[in-house]
Amino acid sequence: MYNLYTNQETNEPSLAWFINEISQPEHSFRQRNVKTIINHLHRRHSVLERLKHTYTFKNGKFTPAAIILQGLKTVLNFHVAYLVGNPVSITGTEKAVEQFNNIYRKGIYSKVDWKILYDLMEFGDAFEYVYFDAKSNSIKSKVFRNGDSYPIYNEYGEYAYFVEYWKDRRGDKHYTIYFPDHIDTYTNYRLVDSKPNATGLPIHYVGMERAIYDQFGDSLVLDLIPIMDKIEHLLSKEDDAVTTLSLNPILSIQGQKVGEKEMQDSNIAGSVLHLDDGQKAEWVNAEMDYNVIKHELDNLYQQFNMVACIPAGAIGQSNIANVSESTTNIIYQLTENRGKQNMNALIDGFKQRWQYMRLLSDPISDDDFESLNVVFNINKPVDTKNNMENMQIQYQMGAISKKTVMEQSPYTTDSAQEIQRLKEEQAESEEEETEQVNG
Repeated sequence: MYNLYTNQETNEPSLAWFINEISQPEHSFRQRNVKTIINHLHRRHSVLERLKHTYTFKNGKFTPAAIILQGLKTVLNFHVAYLVGNPVSITGTEKAVEQFNNIYRKGIYSKVDWKILYDLMEFGDAFEYVYFDAKSNSIKSKVFRNGDSYPIYNEYGEYAYFVEYWKDRRGDKHYTIYFPDHIDTYTNYRLVDSKPNATGLPIHYVGMERAIYDQFGDSLVLDLIPIMDKIEHLLSKEDDAVTTLSLNPILSIQGQKVGEKEMQDSNIAGSVLHLDDGQKAEWVNAEMDYNVIKHELDNLYQQFNMVACIPAGAIGQSNIANVSESTTNIIYQLTENRGKQNMNALIDGFKQRWQYMRLLSDPISDDDFESLNVVFNINKPVDTKNNMENMQIQYQMGAISKKTVMEQSPYTTDSAQEIQRLKEEQAESEEEETEQVNG
């Protein structure tokens, strides 16, 4: 009997099966969240609904304010720059470090790491495919758009397939299906290409905080959007109040009603009021409760900073001056906690990336490969001089090697290259000494 969901030639799932699979509840749930996040970051905020309601004010049309704040982009960039703003350092044996540093340098992996962590913070998931680029003769990575990505897990929770689905401007539908050993490409349900897959399924980076569906990560942005919406609505209402009540006072006259005949023309000041004795005229406006407004805004910003895990001083909401390094560490405690979560999520993906790089690069022994590790060069205000002095003391005590000092130093990103340069300098120095002795 013919099965629509099975390819009769290969006995693999057919395109119809994948189309049905990517419409399952877990994927629909994630894609709705992705769309919500993208809309917000592209300035489509709920506060814009206020523009649909106009009012009559002083015989004219009044359009309410709709203040849009893009603070979420600042939060994302802050966390990404904190962890990978400085390129990561590869550690391990000299041969392994030299080989993988060359791959990273040619593939511009500092940019790839930035994209991956940005997606991880923005959506809770990131997807990377490692491949060999024949044009540049180098190993590179493709970072997929979250809105196009559908990782498919089987009934045992195992990562089985990956689908990239998108529409072009003409409405044509494109499906690229990644199997463990080959890749099939469809356009408008027609197979247009099939090629071997040397590096398996795309790497699925998952945030440490999980969504309702456990195979996906949860997004930090979704926690911040409601707080930001409240701040925008409150500021917009405050702007309306200032415009209509504070900047547009109303003339109030106490006493007998003033008519046109009581108005007099003046060549000096225009029209003036002629008031009888005992009458009083003054401009009045509404008084807003400054303390109540400030209290609510301050609490909203405090919650925003706490959920976002960023120090208030980093975005100009408090005054920080002449603080010690220990105080800085306390201020950055929430940021460091979030950074450690991101480190663990990235390291899981990096280990898979190195496996794929090993398949595409020159042979390397198991011992050299297993020695590979990564050091994140944190982008935070630190007392670099004090750290270097402490490492110098350890080195003089024999408690730390010169290679470890290089790997931990913020000034060195390629320890293998530095060691090679030191050897070359030492060889040149010895050669010069020999020439002087023989001369």
